[in-house]
Amino acid sequence: MNPKILVGITIQENSRRLIDEGARLSKELNAPLHILHIRKGATIFDHPDSSNLLDELFTYGGELGGEVHFVCGDHVAQTFTNFVVDKHFTHLVIGEAPSHLVRKSPSVYDKLTASLNNLEIITLQYES
Repeated sequence: MNPKILVGITIQENSRRLIDEGARLSKELNAPLHILHIRKGATIFDHPDSSNLLDELFTYGGELGGEVHFVCGDHVAQTFTNFVVDKHFTHLVIGEAPSHLVRKSPSVYDKLTASLNNLEIITLQYES
């Protein structure tokens, strides 16, 4: 299977680092670059700055040669997993929540790494 890179982003400035890593890997492997944001629920417009930052991140990713995708869904991890499987990605670049955050249930990251064990997952620690 030919390599195909997906970068999962959130609406945070740190997502630029994820896009940069995906672009680096895309060039290294001569593989298409895709950038995905999944929004829980049906809209991004419940936070006034969300659409501006998301637009900036998508523009940045597009300038680096990436194809950008935006999907809304009630179950982020499952929506993400379905997207990865349906589109046949081979490499995934995602951010890992800081280790000092204590969770009572598995995070989206935990669910993704548990369910997507047949692709290479590159994780970058989010900077605070």
